[in-house]
Amino acid sequence: MKEFSYIIREKDIDQADGGFYDVLIIGGGITGAGIANILSKNGISAILVEKSDFGSGTSQGSSKLIHGGLRYLQEREFRLVRELLKERNYILSNVRDSKKIKFNILIGESTWKRSTIRTGLFLYNLLGGKLKIPKFHENGGKYPSDFKGYFEYEDGWCDDSRLVIYNIVTAHENGAICMNYSEFKSVEKAGEHYLSSIYDSIGKRSIRVRSRMIINCAGPWAETIAKMTNTESSLPFKLSKGVHIAVSRSKFPMDSGIAFMSQIDRRQMFIIPAGEVLIIGTTDNLVENPNDFEPSMDDIDYIIRSAKQVIPDLDQKDILTSYAGIRPLIGDADDPGKIPRDFVIKTDGYVINVFGGKLTNYRAASRKVAKIVSMKFGLRFHIKGMPEISYQRPESAERFVNEIRYECAVFPEDILRRREAFRIYREDLGKSEEKAVNSAFREIKK
Repeated sequence: MKEFSYIIREKDIDQADGGFYDVLIIGGGITGAGIANILSKNGISAILVEKSDFGSGTSQGSSKLIHGGLRYLQEREFRLVRELLKERNYILSNVRDSKKIKFNILIGESTWKRSTIRTGLFLYNLLGGKLKIPKFHENGGKYPSDFKGYFEYEDGWCDDSRLVIYNIVTAHENGAICMNYSEFKSVEKAGEHYLSSIYDSIGKRSIRVRSRMIINCAGPWAETIAKMTNTESSLPFKLSKGVHIAVSRSKFPMDSGIAFMSQIDRRQMFIIPAGEVLIIGTTDNLVENPNDFEPSMDDIDYIIRSAKQVIPDLDQKDILTSYAGIRPLIGDADDPGKIPRDFVIKTDGYVINVFGGKLTNYRAASRKVAKIVSMKFGLRFHIKGMPEISYQRPESAERFVNEIRYECAVFPEDILRRREAFRIYREDLGKSEEKAVNSAFREIKK
């Protein structure tokens, strides 16, 4: 296994300074990670830069679901749902740590109609490759009496940050240079190439990198990067914040997830069991600032009031933690729920901008970008079935040491919040693991 530690990171930064690469990828979320994976597998010299830790933006703020978007059927997004379900099935079959999760859709007098959900689930199953007629189950005291019963369906779950890390490490093993805590600052055209300035926030220094091409995968910051590269699009680029809260699993013990309709605004919401907690969300509100990752009290209040339908005694004091993700959306609607969740790729010369997208269909976005790169460079790529993840996290009692040595964890929070996500999945928010994580860093530095 190839070492990928903060020590290697320093060597990579030294090597990158003044170096020349086929492609500079901006953004170390799931889309950038997938593109680095597929391009490096095809022999392209790629360098990826991420201003914080890998997967620290939107890619750590999702519902952790790998799904086809059942509610997108209401908007007749059949092609998108089919693509998402195809990718969901692939991830569940091929990505370690992903798993199937059953959901109960709760039905009552003031929710969806039984006929609507039955038809939607039948189509959802069919698009996902299964001919299965949904069955309605009577409540029988499992849920509050306002609900008459529920339908069952199945989707996927996968830790979002971990999926990013697995792709990043695979790209590194393929020969790509991947640098966290390295921010893209500026770019200028130098003949046929691009000369970019990158700031290493750990070493407090700037380096210069030349590349034939730039790929912008900056998620909520994609429009900002497009302006910096003088490739602004006329797309209606919008940002929507999705907030989640986590409460103890003992608050409402369950093995299945729950989908229900908020009686406040009739939005679909989820309660998802994960580790020692239940993740409840999510909101969908337009925001202006791509750095606005702080859950507001209004958002949290909305989630609590909505979830009280299912967990009547849920209260503010039950919240262990909260987190938010910023969705980059492309659409004109004032209601973010009406804006499609698909991605849009715009090419201007040798700059590729990727706008929008979801955790589930990152592979589809990666393949489409790879096709553009292959045409631009006049090369034949192996794209079908890509990107694949070759990295396997070592099963070892020294797992924190391994994450420092092989997954480029630079700070304890890189492990506690992302590679292990104790800050979300543990009732004590990872406090019981802090000593062991700090000890692992001291051991590596000996």
